[in-house]
Amino acid sequence: MNIKNKSGFTAIELIAIMVVMGIISAFVIGRATDNEPELIAQKEVLKVQLRYAQSRAMNSTSNYGIETDGNIYWLFRYNVTSGDVRVNFPGESANHIDLSAIGLSLSMEDGNIVSFDSEGIPYLAYSGTQQTLDRTLTLSSGTDTESIIITKNTGFIQ
Repeated sequence: MNIKNKSGFTAIELIAIMVVMGIISAFVIGRATDNEPELIAQKEVLKVQLRYAQSRAMNSTSNYGIETDGNIYWLFRYNVTSGDVRVNFPGESANHIDLSAIGLSLSMEDGNIVSFDSEGIPYLAYSGTQQTLDRTLTLSSGTDTESIIITKNTGFIQ
């Protein structure tokens, strides 16, 4: 009587396992390198923070705004006598938001400052240089970007 040992895998089983592992690996690697959810979420956070700066300016004699160096951004209060003072965003312990920690960067057309006066009108600097065109702020992560537009004269943030 011949008894055959049937342990082990066939070539077809090995190929099927390799195909399934390849599909799973491609999905996991694709999701691990995709920073789009963080980009979209940070865009919404930045829009809220811009509206906060605008609201603070409209309820104050000082201009409020946001300034960036590309990797971080911060809220500031500006008036002629005390100059530029960093202010913490509500709920934040640091006086800045670090975008590099989540793989993002921020750029603004026409400089690195957007501020608002007591009427909510946007400026290109701490004060004095009113926006003459709509202004775009761009959050970037590699080749992915999300934009925020601040409308001249009205300060509408979209």
